[in-house]
Amino acid sequence: MANKRIGLALSGGGVKALAHVGFIKALLEHNITPNILSGTSGGALVAALYASGKSPEEMLDFFKRTPLFKFSLITWNKAGIVDSAKYQKILREAFGLETFEALSYPVTVTATNITDGTLAYFNKGDLIKPIIASSALPPYFSPVTIDGQLYSDGGVLNNFPTEPLMRRRCDVILGSFVNPVMPIEPKEVNNILKLIQRVYHISLEANHHKKIVKCHYVFMPKEVLKIGLLDTRMINKAYNLGYENALREMPKILKAINGS
Repeated sequence: MANKRIGLALSGGGVKALAHVGFIKALLEHNITPNILSGTSGGALVAALYASGKSPEEMLDFFKRTPLFKFSLITWNKAGIVDSAKYQKILREAFGLETFEALSYPVTVTATNITDGTLAYFNKGDLIKPIIASSALPPYFSPVTIDGQLYSDGGVLNNFPTEPLMRRRCDVILGSFVNPVMPIEPKEVNNILKLIQRVYHISLEANHHKKIVKCHYVFMPKEVLKIGLLDTRMINKAYNLGYENALREMPKILKAINGS
């Protein structure tokens, strides 16, 4: 496996993205080292943390320490509840580096250009702003200005970015997708927040099927579906579910890698 170019695509999913971290922990324990990564939203953040040299335990600690909602982060004059720009200092301190080029592995993150309605891929230059932009889920987080353009959550247009891995001609493409849509009871959509989350999940589902078939293996732990996008009380649960499910799936993962 050491000589293989192992690509890893990580979907968005808010707090559910902690399942990616558990997945990565299981991979590393079995000497599977992803060395080319792509990600959207929470997946972009996990990909960049991993490529910066953070261990799964350090990534978990980062998510526990980083506030999603805090009075000092609220914005009164931007399109959103939380001012995304205020995360720049937090992330720069956490990463300890500034650019994509400083990462140990190539990483590509997605973001949606709100100004012209197009999908953008970032993989060079400033690291922090594109990561924040990719994670700026509307209407909670304000858009991020990059080179005069407004960017928001990459999941709006591409929640499962396998394309950068295919362009880099990876020998193996693994995916981790934490937003599969399952049927629910009408009573489960009983407030505006749950309605927004349900509609968001359905929109993310729209085009990922054709991408899954192009991967050698895709990790989809269904148990994380009950975890809310922004429910920080479930950080440990999402992480543990990812790890435990990945261990159970390891024979399939190893077969997919060795058979490629």
